[in-house]
Amino acid sequence: MEEDKKSIDGIIEKLALITDGIQTLFPDGKTVVVIEIDSKEYKKIQKNFRDVDSVYNQFKIDVSGVEFVFVLEDSLKIKDTTKEEPKRTIWDKLFFRKSSKTSIKN
Repeated sequence: MEEDKKSIDGIIEKLALITDGIQTLFPDGKTVVVIEIDSKEYKKIQKNFRDVDSVYNQFKIDVSGVEFVFVLEDSLKIKDTTKEEPKRTIWDKLFFRKSSKTSIKN
């Protein structure tokens, strides 16, 4: 771990402590920590890293093999891809059959 890096708010040092704990707990695991934070906190964290462009809604850093992903609050929207089948009434069941074969015979 790099001991010589210092940050304004001690963020890098605190992330290093978290990294040590995670690596002690899971020495053989690959670890990714996702942190979703509000705009004010996101900008504060972002200032500690020169390579991060301010137009992005997320960025990641690697601290001794543990990836920390910082995500701007509400920028991750997971779309529900499941379609709910409409409820069928008794009339639908009586008059409309759900079948792959046609009911018309030649």
